[in-house]
This record gives sequence, structure tokens and C-alpha cells, in this order.
Amino acid sequence: MWVKICGITRYEDALAACEYGADAVGFVLTRSRRRADPDLVGSWIHDIRGVEKVGVFTDEDPGYIAEISKHLGLDTVQLHAPLTPAHRMLLDDFRIIAALKDAEPGQVPAGIPEDFPCRVLLDPSMGTGRAGDWRRLGIPFILAGGLTPENVGQAIAQAGPFGVDVSSGVEEAPGIKDRQMIQKFIHEAKQEAKK
Repeated sequence: MWVKICGITRYEDALAACEYGADAVGFVLTRSRRRADPDLVGSWIHDIRGVEKVGVFTDEDPGYIAEISKHLGLDTVQLHAPLTPAHRMLLDDFRIIAALKDAEPGQVPAGIPEDFPCRVLLDPSMGTGRAGDWRRLGIPFILAGGLTPENVGQAIAQAGPFGVDVSSGVEEAPGIKDRQMIQKFIHEAKQEAKK
């Protein structure tokens, strides 16, 4: 089970996610209460090793996305906006996660060209932290939205995603993570996946 701890703004939270076995850490680099300051994050992000580093964007220009992502040494770009031909330039340097509000079971999600290699993240809440309908899609996907240490096991059992993504569900306050909640979330997700 691939686990991403998103909305990282502090070095100590990134270290906790790594320590407890996260596969990825996410940095919101668009309008958000959890927006990571690129200058502040840039002072320590290169010290974070062994996990996939993901930058979260919305409707920013693909040239800007590429520039800031290269500067921060990101591995992956997560897009919460419709994919356009201009986004193809990002494929030269980054893996792509396409975030969708909804998708029909068993179909290539609308809005993702068939020849655009990316992972699909399904977040019915689109970043608001509300839980959606946990259902199987028949395609590999990452589940997000309203997940917590208490419900992630149930969500995985119902939806069968290959990965889960959490932000507000492991926080004390927007952008400030709770170490124990990170640990419990990762543990519960990985345990459920073993069943």
C-alpha cells in the first residue's frame, strides 16, 4: 500500500512521515491554507531522502510548475486541474498524478488522454477533507478525501485503492502534522493492505 502524507510545511513533519514508513510526502504549492513556502521548504527539502516528493498544483502555468518543481527537486507533480497539451512538457522530468473529483468504474477517467501516462488520484472532496463514496473503480487509483487513522482501514477494504493520500486527517492545525496520527495512519493503511 502506497501512502502519501500531504500538506507538509515543516521539516519535522516530513521526517516523521519518513520515519514511520510513508512512501511519499506532498507539498502544496498552490493557493491553500497548507501552502508550503518554496523558499522555506527549499532550505531543507533536499535533505529528505527515500520517499517520493510530490508537488501539488492547480491551474498554475506548466512552465512555472516545471521551474519550481526542478528547483525543489520534486519527483512528481500532482495536478488538480484539467490536463492540457501544455502539461505534456512536465512528462520530460516528472511523474504525474492527475487528481479527479469522480470517475466511472471500469473506464479511463474523463479528462485524462489515453496517451498521457499518469496515476489517478480520486478525491471527491477536492482538497476539502470531506469523505466521499468509497467504491471500487476497476482501475488502479489513489484514494484521498476525509481519510483519518480511524477510517483508512475501512476505506481501503471498501475501495481497494493501490494507495491512500492524507493531509487534514493527520493534523493538529492546517499544515501542522501530529506525529502520532501520522504513525497510526501509516500503520493502519499498511496493515489493512496485508489482509
